[in-house]
Amino acid sequence: MTAATLDIEEILVGITPGTPKILYGVSWEDYVELSAATIDKTNLKISYNRGVLKIMGQGFNHENISRFIDRLITITGLFLNENIVPAGSMTLISNKVRKGADPDESYYIQNAQLASFKDELFDDETDTPPDLVVEIDKSHSLDDKFEIYAAFGIREFWLYSRQTLHIFLLSETGEYLKAEKSEALPVLTAKVLTDFINRAQNEEQFKVLSDFQNWLQENK
Repeated sequence: MTAATLDIEEILVGITPGTPKILYGVSWEDYVELSAATIDKTNLKISYNRGVLKIMGQGFNHENISRFIDRLITITGLFLNENIVPAGSMTLISNKVRKGADPDESYYIQNAQLASFKDELFDDETDTPPDLVVEIDKSHSLDDKFEIYAAFGIREFWLYSRQTLHIFLLSETGEYLKAEKSEALPVLTAKVLTDFINRAQNEEQFKVLSDFQNWLQENK
């Protein structure tokens, strides 16, 4: 597949929530072109690593969990008086290492003052990557995201999979190691986050968020 023969409409045929469409042998140029052409399609998550292109559609449950995690982080920032700049599913593209991804959520916390508010795609030559990225894994096909986010130097990676929130911190050797609590927001642990996220899927979210605020008040 080359940029000259790239058929974006054909590539996007058959994209469904929960099941990734995987293409092999895709050129870097094709991936960049596809990312630019689908920048306004917020229901699509696209990643690229070593010639493998993955495209995933997002269903209601996926987006609901993602938005709930965003609310937890926002509330935490307010309680801790921490400046948190959300970057959502900002497309991350690295021409240096030729990798790219659209996280479900991303945040500038330690480097909030370095967040860029421009409209163009992320540029690793001039822009600072987010401090924290979040992924909701419904298909169990996100192993390559560890390599992608590590290449960007993203310090913290949250992965919600099989009803468990896992926290990973980037080590000095460039590998993600599992941690019990967040480095960017130390009051939050993987267990606490898992408990509240899972409750929100079975109870009224307003009540769960209210309980989370009370928990923060007691533990901040």
